[in-house]
Amino acid sequence: MEFLELAKKRYSERRFSSRQVEGAKIAKLLEAGRLAPTAHNLQPQRIYVIASEKARQGLVQVTPMTYGAPLVFLVCYDKNVSWKNTKDRCYDNYDSGEVDAAIAATSMMMEATDLDLVSLWARAFDSKDLIDLFGLPENIIPVCLLSVGYPSEASKPSRLHDSRKDIDEIVRVL
Repeated sequence: MEFLELAKKRYSERRFSSRQVEGAKIAKLLEAGRLAPTAHNLQPQRIYVIASEKARQGLVQVTPMTYGAPLVFLVCYDKNVSWKNTKDRCYDNYDSGEVDAAIAATSMMMEATDLDLVSLWARAFDSKDLIDLFGLPENIIPVCLLSVGYPSEASKPSRLHDSRKDIDEIVRVL
């Protein structure tokens, strides 16, 4: 599929089928996250696969943002590995880790769409809850939850999906 077609096809889903995602597809999703570009190629993204019933039930206790997806990825970064821009005069030691993890999650969402899966990128959680729930070390910073699965029969893009600003509203040529 051409990339722009794929980008238009992808949407945020909040209704998932109970059908489990096959191991081969999970491997492709993880590979998409692994191949994502990162600052200085330091690859600080850390991806936790929340697949067990116990882990998913714990997650539901701290955020409603999984919407019953059979598979959830907790996308994080390792702050001990991420690139720091020490020359930025506005942001002291700007840490690229969050952006790197978000790029990895985006690559995974696009791969999910290409695999005829649906996904939801969410940040409506308290990081401390996830750190405590999964026993994350202090150098691992949660960035987002990426819920993935097969669409339910009721799945469809939201009414806002095709609402896009004109290119002139978001682009400035300098």
